This record gives sequence, C-alpha cells and structure tokens, in this order.
Amino acid sequence: MNCKRWWGISAVLLFAQLLIAASVVFAEEKVPEIALLYMTDDGKPNSNIFFIEATLAGFTNQIDLYSAEGPEKEIGLYDVVVFVGDYKGDVPEWVRHAINNFQGRLLAFGYNAEQLTPFQDWHIAGEEYIRNLDGNPLRAVKSVLQAIPPADATVLSEGETSEKKLPFISNKGKVSYIATTSFGTEEKYVLSRSLYELLDRTEPDSHPAYIRLEDISPISDAKLVEETGMYLADRGIPFFMAIIPVYVNSETGEQISLARNKPLVEVLKRLQDRGGMVIAHGYTHSYRSDETGEGFEFWDVELNQPITTERMDELPPKLKTVDSFTSAEQYETYKQMMNQVEIRYIERKHKKSIETLTALGLYPVAFEAPHYTMSSNGYKITSGYFSSIFGQIQLSDSNWSVMDSPLFIGKPAILAGMTLYPETIGYVDPGLANPLHDMGIAVKRLQTVPGSVIGGFYHPYLGLSYLPELIELMESIPNMEWIDFQQENYFVRTDRVAITQTGTGGRHIESSLTAKDQLLDRMYENPFDLALWIVAVIVLVFLAMFAVYVTNLRIRLKKRLFEEREFIG
Repeated sequence: MNCKRWWGISAVLLFAQLLIAASVVFAEEKVPEIALLYMTDDGKPNSNIFFIEATLAGFTNQIDLYSAEGPEKEIGLYDVVVFVGDYKGDVPEWVRHAINNFQGRLLAFGYNAEQLTPFQDWHIAGEEYIRNLDGNPLRAVKSVLQAIPPADATVLSEGETSEKKLPFISNKGKVSYIATTSFGTEEKYVLSRSLYELLDRTEPDSHPAYIRLEDISPISDAKLVEETGMYLADRGIPFFMAIIPVYVNSETGEQISLARNKPLVEVLKRLQDRGGMVIAHGYTHSYRSDETGEGFEFWDVELNQPITTERMDELPPKLKTVDSFTSAEQYETYKQMMNQVEIRYIERKHKKSIETLTALGLYPVAFEAPHYTMSSNGYKITSGYFSSIFGQIQLSDSNWSVMDSPLFIGKPAILAGMTLYPETIGYVDPGLANPLHDMGIAVKRLQTVPGSVIGGFYHPYLGLSYLPELIELMESIPNMEWIDFQQENYFVRTDRVAITQTGTGGRHIESSLTAKDQLLDRMYENPFDLALWIVAVIVLVFLAMFAVYVTNLRIRLKKRLFEEREFIG
C-alpha cells in the first residue's frame, strides 16, 4: 500500500515537473506580437518610424505598422502597442478608444501621448533641450518633451538641461513613455538597453559577433586576402568575405572580371572551404564612371536619388516632385514608371552578381549594399534574391546619408522580410592615429546592451597589420559568440541559381548556368568586348578565306607544273 502511494506521489511530482518545464520552454519561445501606430505629417512612415520599428524588430517576429490617421484597426489581440507621435496633432478617436481598452503593454514615443487615457496621470509639457543623457554628453543638444510621470513610476533614463534633470524613459506597470521619436548614437543605446524592461523580456547572456573581409575585388592582392582569411580560419573563427565580381577602372572604363584573377579565385575557394562565407557586395560597386569600391551602385549619389536610368553615358534629370503634376494620378503614374527603371536595373545587377560568383564556385549566402545605400523599393526588389543582408539601413528615399543600424538581429519592415545582421562597430581606419580607436569605443558601449551584435569589417589590403588586435578586442567581450552562418537558414536565388540552407541541413546548390549563358552575359555586359569579338571573328574568317585561296592557288600551280612537265616529257 505504501509502495503504491509512493509511486502515486512520484508520478504526480514528475507530472508537475514536466508541466513546469513545459511552461518555461513556452515562456522562452513566446515572443510578443506588436502593433506600431504612428502619426506623421503625411501619414506615411518616415526615418524615425523605420528606426524605432527596426530596433523593436530584434524582440519579435511580427510588427505591424499602421497609420493612426488611416483606417481603423483591431489591436486588441496584440501583446504590445507602440504609439509614435512624430508631430503634434489630434489623436484620432478610434486610436484613443482602442488604446483605452487595450490590456497589454503600451509604449508611447514623442507627441500626443497626453491625449491617451493611460497617460492621464502623467504631465507632458513642451520641449526642452538636453545636453547629457544618463551622465554621458551628447554630440549635439537634443530636443525632448518634458514628461513628468506619476510619483510611483520608475525613471529608467534621465536627460539633463543646463539647469535640471528630465525623465527620458519612464515606466509604470505596463505603460511606458519615451520623450522623443529621434535617436542619435547615445539615445539609441539607451533605448535598446531599456526595451528589455519595457517589454518584460529576459536579457540574453551572449553577444552575437561577426567579422567581414571587405571590398574584395578582381584587383585585390590574392596573397593579402589569403593571409587575412587564413588567420581567421586557423583560429576557428567563422568569417565573411564581401566580394565584388567586376572591377571598373574610372579612368579608362575598362571592366576586369574576377575570373581573370585566377590566383585570387583559387584563394577565395580555399577560404570558402575553410569556413569563409561569401557575401555578394554588388556587381561592380560603382555607378557610371565611378571606380569600384569608391562609387555607389544602387543609389545616384550625384543627384541624391534612387536609380532612374540604366544608361551610364548621361546624367538623368532630378526626380520630379508632386508639385510638377496637375493631379495625384499623374504623379503616381510617373513614380511607377521610375520605379520600373530601378527594378530592371537592380534585378540585372543581382542576377549578374549571384550568377558570376556561382559560376566561379563561390556561393553567396547574403547581400551587402555598396556604402549601405538603397531605396525602400530597392530593398523590396532585393528581398526576392536574398533572405539576409549585412550592414546598415538607409532610412530615407530622399537622402542617402539618413542611415543607421539597430543593435539587434531582426527583420525590419523596410527590408521587406530580409534578416539584418547589423554593422555596429565600424572598421579599422588606418588614417587615424589609433586605427582601432572608434571601434574600441563602440565595443564598450555595446557591452552595456544585452544581446547587441558586435559586427564590423576589415580591409584585406591591410594584411595582418591590425587584424590580430581587432580580433583580440572583439574576443575580449564577455560571452561573445561568433555567428556561424552554417547553422542559419537562408536563400540566395535567381531564375538560374538557387542556394539554400536550412539550419544544420547543409547548403544546397542548384544551377542551370551553361558556358554559353556566361559568354552571352559577358558580351551583353561589356559591348566593347563584343565588338572586339566581332572584329576578331571577321578577321579570322578573312584569314581562313585567304588561307583557302592561297592553298587553292598552290594546288592549281602544282597541277599546272605537273602538266607542263608531262607535256615536255
């Protein structure tokens, strides 16, 4: 009887333990679903909205963006609602009603939060200018809203004016307020660090990290590329190689393909075998007459606008604004026409890049935009070819210099489904007195943000001058873990190439490329080569005809001589 009772108690305890373990696993796997309601002056998401969303993307797999001034949305089923007031205005009735009845967590940024019922006990006044944030000086004086939370609220971050301190991030229960919608470097770190508490998320124990060998092109020194790559491989460090398949000489316009530098191709293939992962870094990393590595490829930097022509021999006109048209319909038609030009241009570049690398036995796993510049339309196009992207994000369709990167791996909305592996520590700059100075500062900051990515790049032309010191700096971070892309899910594809990987299932490559395809592609890409081939073929035909003619003459001559000898004889 006692034995049965003992077994019964043991079974109950075991079942209880299994339930607890299952609940812990469920809690770990459960990620919040977020609705982001924004108010902007034109009702469209701007760079501030995109950056806030990109930062939040590191905490969830689903964020839905809604204009507060758009159609009514059902937000009751979300776990978190984020309200971003990027300009001062009246909050629509449906938004106020929905938030008043919302039971989950609420984060409000910037203007208009005082119109929401959950903030009725908060005093949100006009703007103030802070010079310091949490005791750290800001690069420039920053405008924030003066927000005094209830007495029982918690102030997570504090700004300072020349006279007083002001709450920057405050929290009371499930309600939080952030006193700005614009984030510079210092504010970005403060926000990212605070989100764990604001979203009630557990802080991770490690920092994912990666190192990228940058701007490897057909004129790169094979020995230096091998030296830097093998240094990393010999230490068991997973690394990435950002490769440009075609070099353009800005003075002569000559194009040099990677295939012509056979020693470099062999080095890259050996490094790939040792764990180096290929990143497609554009096709030429240039636009018009710019030199490879210096020029922009997916953005017209001279006019500071998206690509609007596929011709390289002329400067296109500046994009027209809506004021240039008599109706909104005409403007939309014009925009669609310009978008189609950009689509054709970017699709051709991606196909060339992926297929040229694949034909050489180099298999790209991700994309990096040259100088990180690309329009939102460009990102949408790119997402059909790559599932992963490295670097920073361009947050504006009208100014390439409006760019930034969140501190976490995620899928920001502007990237149309691509996973971003952010560049967060920059690169070794030999022009500085201390080439690793800025990287060292970034590393210290990142250590204050749990789970932040330690991502940077190194130019192989520097050899081993600074690489060991850089690796030592990165590996000095407690709980730093190198990202092993061989364990990730990704795809890279065109209509003739498919490179896929599913976790530990290994990389799978399908290619229908033929030698004829590659030859025709090269001819199309470089008409000058095509002209030379045509001339060469014509010359060969004439030489062949001349040879046949001469041979025929000699045969006829020999025949006549033979006949004459026969006649004389």
